[in-house]
Amino acid sequence: MSESPDNAGALISNLESLRIPSEFKRYPDLEDNDILTTWREEAEQNLLELKAIVNAATKDGGSTLSRNQKAAVVATVAQFDGGPWVSSTSKGVATDILNHFQGTVTELLPQILSEHLKPIFRTNPHPLLHTSTGRKLPRPAGGPLASSDYYESQSWKDHPGAPNLVSWCVRHIPNDYWDELWHLIIPPIMTLLDDYEAKYKVQGAKIVSEMLRTVPRTVLKRTGIDGLLNTSLQTCLAHLQRPESATLIREAIPASVSLTTLTTDQGSQDRFDQLSALLGDGIIGGIWLYSSLDLAAVEASVEALPLVIDALGLGCTRFLKALIPQLVHPLSQNNTSSVIDFQFHSTRALGHVIDACAPRMHRWKGSIVDGIGRCWVATQDGDATNTTVELLRSKLVDVCNKLAQACPSVIQEYQLLYAVEPALFTDLVGDIIHRSSDAPSVEVPS
Repeated sequence: MSESPDNAGALISNLESLRIPSEFKRYPDLEDNDILTTWREEAEQNLLELKAIVNAATKDGGSTLSRNQKAAVVATVAQFDGGPWVSSTSKGVATDILNHFQGTVTELLPQILSEHLKPIFRTNPHPLLHTSTGRKLPRPAGGPLASSDYYESQSWKDHPGAPNLVSWCVRHIPNDYWDELWHLIIPPIMTLLDDYEAKYKVQGAKIVSEMLRTVPRTVLKRTGIDGLLNTSLQTCLAHLQRPESATLIREAIPASVSLTTLTTDQGSQDRFDQLSALLGDGIIGGIWLYSSLDLAAVEASVEALPLVIDALGLGCTRFLKALIPQLVHPLSQNNTSSVIDFQFHSTRALGHVIDACAPRMHRWKGSIVDGIGRCWVATQDGDATNTTVELLRSKLVDVCNKLAQACPSVIQEYQLLYAVEPALFTDLVGDIIHRSSDAPSVEVPS
């Protein structure tokens, strides 16, 4: 059963009305956003009308929509997954529409990618990608100036919803379908990740993380894209002093760890080298060195740090001279609401470092206890919310327990704290001291 001409015309008209205006790429920097606000409101109604059309076409369990029409609907609606053109209402309606096509996603993907996504990015081929195979090129196509030419004309940015469509496709590609669709999906991913604007890098890094959940390791290795991704993600960590830097760091570090653990073997030299480069060059020698005054960027790196520490394990030992001072330093700051989250993430990361490098903690126990003690005292008189303070206090206790397990001799330092003011430090180290029946007694200092 085919769709009537009237319904087909209504569908085409509706989809055209949902084409996202290119001006949204500059939102909210535009001086007058009223026109875009009006369009966003009208889009809600247009999506509701599209939902009615789709419901009518699928009401009997089948569908009167052709494959071309289904692909067009999905390619249009998938772009309403976020962005300034999306309201909570329109996002919900878009989700309802897409749910109608869950059973046919696999058969629609080739058409969506080749007929709707590829044309958007076709005019800006990535200089290091073979467009027909999705393989990494040994040298940039177009010579040394290829990268400059690549950034001159970026017509794909006139399609603000394109990154959402890329993300939707990535999340719906089955594990065994990546090989077939690789040449269609990897070019837009790399275009986003390697763009010079941080906001597109953020979207690219998010999509890479989504891709790494299902893409086979063999595809990444065979095409050489594993190395290209690794280089691009490292570049993201050098994209500093920008409003989006903290967000980019939060996305790029987990993506880098996922890429390394997927494409290298446990205990291999390659894994050690890549994770060491991420920690030593990307975080310590990059973010902490060149953005030391950018609290948001440093905090973002510390928030993501446990993933790197856990993956590198005892290999973190060589970086302790940088790790411990950086993580302990925020603990001595005044416990205000502006730094409380930073202190929490620093304490959490410190716990992971202690677990990973337990044999070396005896050298650092004094610095750690000093920082924890100062932070604990500050939590008694801060302007942060009670809930936030309690989370930090709980994490401080957790780190004290970890340190005692890694370095039992630290009990002596705990006893000193406790003896100075038992009422203040009993919740921090009291239980640990009492569990340590063989700990030597310490006199209260005069």
